[in-house]
Amino acid sequence: MPTETTQPAGNGSSNDTNKEVFQAIARKVKDGVAVLFLGPGALVAKDEKGNWTPLTDMCAAYLARKYKLELSDSEECTLSYVASLLRVRNLSTDNVLQEDVARFYSEQANKCELHPALEQLVDLRFRIVINTTPDNFVTRLYDEVAAPYYPDFYNYYKPGSAFVFDFEKDPRVVVYNLFGTYKKPESLVLTYKHQLNYIKKIVGEQQNERLPDVLTNAFKDFRYHLFLGFDFEDWNLRLLLDTLYKNVRENIQPFSYPLKGEREADSETKVFFQGEFGMQFNPMDLYTFVEQLVLEYNNLDNQPAGAPAEKPRAEVLILHNETADKDGYDLLIKHLKALPAQFYTLADATGQGDMKAWLESMLDRCQVVLPLLSVDFFDEQSNPAIPLLEEIARRNNPRKGFLVMPVLLKPLALDGPLGRLSTIRPPDRTPILGSANESTYISETVESLRKYIENLART
Repeated sequence: MPTETTQPAGNGSSNDTNKEVFQAIARKVKDGVAVLFLGPGALVAKDEKGNWTPLTDMCAAYLARKYKLELSDSEECTLSYVASLLRVRNLSTDNVLQEDVARFYSEQANKCELHPALEQLVDLRFRIVINTTPDNFVTRLYDEVAAPYYPDFYNYYKPGSAFVFDFEKDPRVVVYNLFGTYKKPESLVLTYKHQLNYIKKIVGEQQNERLPDVLTNAFKDFRYHLFLGFDFEDWNLRLLLDTLYKNVRENIQPFSYPLKGEREADSETKVFFQGEFGMQFNPMDLYTFVEQLVLEYNNLDNQPAGAPAEKPRAEVLILHNETADKDGYDLLIKHLKALPAQFYTLADATGQGDMKAWLESMLDRCQVVLPLLSVDFFDEQSNPAIPLLEEIARRNNPRKGFLVMPVLLKPLALDGPLGRLSTIRPPDRTPILGSANESTYISETVESLRKYIENLART
C-alpha cells in the first residue's frame, strides 16, 4: 500500500513518527476524504455486570438464554455462531431469529449506555460510515446534534438499487448498514448461510442485488479507510473486502485498530490483508486510537494558517481563467486536496511583483502544471500565462520530474502546444463539464496525478 508515513501508528518506536501518522489521518478526516468502517467491536455498551461489551455479543447471549442454549468454554458467544447453531439444531427459523434480533436492538435502543468513543467518532468529519451491525446508533448520535446525514442499508431479503446519492453535490455523511437494519428484520444477515448467500448476491451478475456502484466507486475518491473493531479471523471478511474494493484495490489506504482484549490476527491473516489490500495492522487498541485521533483532529485548528498537516510531496501550479472557469476549478480542487501536494493558482501571485517573473519562478519550483482548458482559458487579458504556453509545453518531461497535464474542462478546438501533449486528460479528449461522467473523469484524472506524485521520489 502506498502510505504517506514511514511507520504504522502504535509501534512504539518513535513518538514523532506516531504523531505524524495521527496528524495525517486527522487531516484526511477533517478534509472529508475518509471512510469509517465500524466492526462489531466498535459498537459497545455496558452489560448487566457493568462491563463494556459488543452489542452483537450481548445479542448472542440474549438468544442463547431465550433458547436455553448451553455453550462450552471452547465455543464463542458471537451472533453469527449462535444464530447458525440455533438453525442447525432446528430450534428456530430464519424469520423468527431476525425478529428476535430486531426485538433485542429495539429494547437496547431505549436503555443501553454506549461507549463514549462512538460519540467522539461521530463528531468527526467522516464522509462515509459503513456499519456492519444491525443497530441505528450512529444515525441516532447524528440526530442528537442535528447533523445532516443520508442513511441507507442493504436489504438481504429484497435487494434494490435505489441508492442515488450524489457525492459531488450532497455534502451529507452517508451512513450505510452493510448487513441490514433491525428496523427491517427481513434485511438482516445473521447465520453463516445468510453470509454465504449475501456474498453470492453482491458479487453476482444481477445489478439490483449487488452493492450500489455509487457507493463502492466512491471509495477511490475517499480513500483513507479506518477499520475499527473488526476480527480479521472471520472467514467472510476476506470475501467482503474483495467485493468492496473490486475497482479500487490500488487506491485505498486502510488502517485497522482492534477492540482492547480481543484476539490478534495471526501472521498468515495479516500477510493476506496486507498483500491484498495494504491493510496496516496496529497494536494500539481502538479506544486509545480514538483518543489520539480526536486530540490531533482538534489540534489542527491550532496550527498556523496555511500550515500543512503533512509534508507535501509535490508543488502544483494550476492555471485557469479564474472568473469564467471558477466552476470547473472548484469541482476539481475538492478532489485534488486529498493529494499530498501544495497547490498554487494565479491568485497566489498577488503582491509578488511582476506576474511574468512570478510565473517563471513557479515553473522552476513546481513539479506539476495543470492548465484547465476552455475557450476562456486562452483569453490573454484574463490569463497572463498564455505567452508562456510554448515554454510550458516544451518543459513537459514527466520522467525528469516535470509534468504538464492539461485538463479539458469545456469544449474547444485543441491545437497549439498544449494540444500536442499526450498527457492531456481525459485521454479521449471529452470535455469534463457536461459530459454526464464528470465524477468518473475527475476521479481518473486525480488518480493519475496521485500515482505520479507518489513516484516522484524515484525520478
